[in-house]
Amino acid sequence: MDTQPRDNADSGQEPPTSAGIELGQTLKRWREESNRSQNAVAKKLGARQPTVSRWESGATLPAIEAIQSLWRIRTQATETPPSDAELDRALELHQRAETERGRFPKQSAPPASPTTTASAVLPAPAETGRKRTVLTILTTSGVVVALVVAFLVWQHVAGSTQAGGADQPSTSAASTRHAPPATCSGASCTSVEPTTTVCAQDATTAYTGRSYGVHVELRYSRRCHAAWAKMSGTSPGDRITLAVGNDDENSQEYRQQTGHDAHTRMIHVDDMSGVRACAIVEGRGTVCATTKAASLRPSLGSPPG
Repeated sequence: MDTQPRDNADSGQEPPTSAGIELGQTLKRWREESNRSQNAVAKKLGARQPTVSRWESGATLPAIEAIQSLWRIRTQATETPPSDAELDRALELHQRAETERGRFPKQSAPPASPTTTASAVLPAPAETGRKRTVLTILTTSGVVVALVVAFLVWQHVAGSTQAGGADQPSTSAASTRHAPPATCSGASCTSVEPTTTVCAQDATTAYTGRSYGVHVELRYSRRCHAAWAKMSGTSPGDRITLAVGNDDENSQEYRQQTGHDAHTRMIHVDDMSGVRACAIVEGRGTVCATTKAASLRPSLGSPPG
């Protein structure tokens, strides 16, 4: 079983832009202020050290989720969290860099119709047999050229779309719907999106909590030996966190961007002792999943009070 995190950053590399370089310098500063190496950050994000290096040099652009994760690593490492204005600035640079690189491919003009090609060289009725033979060759060649051009255009558009999504931790709804779920178990599930894996198939709610109109769940997959936190009825800006005791390295957090539901990525847990799932409801307070669900077996242990 392949437990190496997927990393497509080797493809789609383009010349750096001014916005991309400035974004990379910002990400490098965040990493240095959190006292982490490129290897440590890559492991935390489920990427590779060369990928982080290319982000910081501006050679490639990270996904928005990766920028937000780096910001959380930065804020967790300081006693006084900085203003979110710095995160907003980084996201603005990301948008500018994408625009400068022209990541959205322009539609190419359709290839010349074989009928048009043929009509352009149609011979006069009085032409000799030799000219008709030449016409046949030219017509056939035009059809072949049109097919080749159409294939190259399709391949270019498909390649550009794939390159535009490099370093993305999550896929579109369409690709997720058709792709088979990934398999992971134990440590290989850490920092992995649960809805793209087999872990979501047997997951149960171990603990719940409700306050401020928000519902928090601590989800667990016995098959994968992994857990994640989920919140419902929330608003953009609210955060959902998952931690095991005081181990900051083995924790996950996600700030909701849109909608009413959100969840963290997974962490490896053999039992639920010390695992804590909490929602930080902006402007109201914190609610944690501390009530044991009916489906929870005693062997899973208990979360902290």
